Amino acid sequence: MTPNNPFYHRGPIRDPHFFWNRTEEMDHARLLLGKGQSVSIVGPRRIGKSSLLLQLAGSNRAGSSHDHYVYFSCEGWSRTTPASLHALLLEAIGAASLPTNSPMDYRTFRKGVLNAIPPGAHLVLLLDEFESLSANPNLDATFFSGLRALASTGRVVFVTASARSLGWLTFAEPTALSSPFFNIFTQINLRPFAQAEAEAMLRSFAAAAGVPFADSVVDFVLGLSGPHPFFAQIGAFHAYALMQPGKGGLDGADQVGICREFLDQVEPHWRYAWAELPPADQKQLAISTDLTACSNALLNRLRALALIIDEPDGPRLLSPLLATFLSRQAVEGLLQAPPMVIDEGGHRVYLNGHEFDLTGLEYELARLFAACAGEVVPQSAIQSALWPEDDSKTDNHERLKGVIKSLRRKLGSLSHLIQNVRGVGYTFTGERLDPQ
Repeated sequence: MTPNNPFYHRGPIRDPHFFWNRTEEMDHARLLLGKGQSVSIVGPRRIGKSSLLLQLAGSNRAGSSHDHYVYFSCEGWSRTTPASLHALLLEAIGAASLPTNSPMDYRTFRKGVLNAIPPGAHLVLLLDEFESLSANPNLDATFFSGLRALASTGRVVFVTASARSLGWLTFAEPTALSSPFFNIFTQINLRPFAQAEAEAMLRSFAAAAGVPFADSVVDFVLGLSGPHPFFAQIGAFHAYALMQPGKGGLDGADQVGICREFLDQVEPHWRYAWAELPPADQKQLAISTDLTACSNALLNRLRALALIIDEPDGPRLLSPLLATFLSRQAVEGLLQAPPMVIDEGGHRVYLNGHEFDLTGLEYELARLFAACAGEVVPQSAIQSALWPEDDSKTDNHERLKGVIKSLRRKLGSLSHLIQNVRGVGYTFTGERLDPQ
């Protein structure tokens, strides 16, 4: 493994040299904050919210701002009382002259905050993992209104980072979020990179570390990950680990190994995103990942989860691997044996996402094959399923051959999925997916 591998940061990015392509969002946030406007950073997990907040906090070290930025992670404080949070926030701000090892009332907290701000400066309080505070049952509207009162002084501004918008959180936690505190924010959304930006990141990091990526390596990595900043880092990390100076590219064995490692680490994140989708959306994607067939509401949910990117000719999923993952998630109410999916409630059959018409007997045969995919189904069992009213001794062999032939014809280029097991029956070679 190459020791100076520049890719894949398991935690938030602190080194500004590895913080890539968020200049527009950073400049926009600084502009707003400089005018006393609080900001809400919104995006799905692993899109770079914490990294962006840490880079803003680094403004103090870089001397690029007269304002005082303080980073505070709210993770782990979902049960903390208001008085304890006041003490913790003061400690983070650095108000050492006040006792912060015990709970304190709001008046003491406010005085400590304002006294800690240098003359003529703003205190920019960066609240990461903000959902933990919004969901804290001990924090009511009074607590958040106290924060707004600080902002009203013109000396304190806030930056929150959350996977959901503050508007959405207002509906989720109406008691705590009824405070007008949540009306003072301008929202900045974090999205995946554009393709060119992701390509530039891979080339820049690899070249700076001493082993430049060939175009074929960049294309391969982004073919796995799409231009998602975190996923691209994962793929590039494993690609760089196999690179040697002068090697140029990756051979077939390298690509297989990288793909396996990539999926092992990315699929848990995709499963998390999948679980965020309502059942109707899951059903639609299991039937077809063709985004032209998706409603605007579904597209917006996929966009919010950073699973699609918008291009001039329309939105597309991050990568073919993601499309395959989505199409292979088992969904209640569907009989799935990719590439065939049967909506049992609607009596509809889809092949590679496209519906095709079947007669009643053809539908029952397709349903039986999908339910028993990968297994050999005896002719007698098929006949009993198709003609249950007939006596078990009735031989429907020729009728069955006719239905098989008709179904194969409608499968077209995929007719080979139905295979004859001579003297026994038939098998459908798709893989059955069972809901867990």
